[in-house]
Amino acid sequence: MADCGTLVVLRHAQSEWNRTNRFTGWMDIALSAHGVAQAKHIGDQIHALSLPFDLAVTSALRRAGHTLDLILDRCGAPRRPVVRSWRLNDRHYGALTGMDKDEAASHYGAAQVRAWRRGFDEAPPPLDVARQQAIVAQFSDARLPHPAALPCTESLRDTLLRVLALWEDTVTPALRGGESVLMVAHGNALRALFKHLDGIDDRRIASLEVAHAEPLVLRFDDTLRIVSRTGIGSLSAPW
Repeated sequence: MADCGTLVVLRHAQSEWNRTNRFTGWMDIALSAHGVAQAKHIGDQIHALSLPFDLAVTSALRRAGHTLDLILDRCGAPRRPVVRSWRLNDRHYGALTGMDKDEAASHYGAAQVRAWRRGFDEAPPPLDVARQQAIVAQFSDARLPHPAALPCTESLRDTLLRVLALWEDTVTPALRGGESVLMVAHGNALRALFKHLDGIDDRRIASLEVAHAEPLVLRFDDTLRIVSRTGIGSLSAPW
């Protein structure tokens, strides 16, 4: 089998709400100072490996977009315009949005919160109308569909469905064309994507963790099966 392109994929760097242990979801929270330093360091690592990207994709949320921009500032812009899509947003955490994670466990029960966080089909209670409108108002451009079509809570299954739409429409054609793609997304968006790519079953997906700011380099064959998976710190130039 012939090889396809290369995907460098990572969860965004630390945000302010990651730092303070809050459910972030679709809230548009900035990177922390530590997160900014993380993103710059990744950019320096990628620059040292001399990999030019053909395409970069990220979410509509600034903690991912800023991570991507800081990386590209260090290693060079992609050949094509950056794709910034709500389909790569973090999972919508519904009524948990903004809550301290320990407080949520105290309020709803630790077992219930874990089921919402780690299960595949479980979704938290929906966000109320006023707070949902405030979330939608954060996005002032055409990256979102009509507000009525947007979720007010999501399971990981829901997240997977929208992530796959971007994967099939945008990323897959680039990889099949032998291109190098940089993807900066969110923990649950990437858990959903890895579930699809690795064939992880609904039960085992609960144990998958995606750390902040730890890039993986994935190489694919012509069926888009992953043939190698390497942490970027383990690589050396040339690619």
